[in-house]
Amino acid sequence: MIEIKFAVPEPLLRDLEAIAESEGWKLAELNRIVWERGFAAYAEGSNKRLVNRKMRGATDSKEEG
Repeated sequence: MIEIKFAVPEPLLRDLEAIAESEGWKLAELNRIVWERGFAAYAEGSNKRLVNRKMRGATDSKEEG
């Protein structure tokens, strides 16, 4: 495993701690899920931008020809 350190706003951390406690989760488990889902959302957006760029490139080349 690799340890990653990052900073979050204190109110966000307090909310996360409250959710973890109410759900019966360890804070580390909830942190992992939040990080993983956040990364998934970023990757999805990144993939959409890539597809969009490729489609626009294909359209641009057809218009030029």
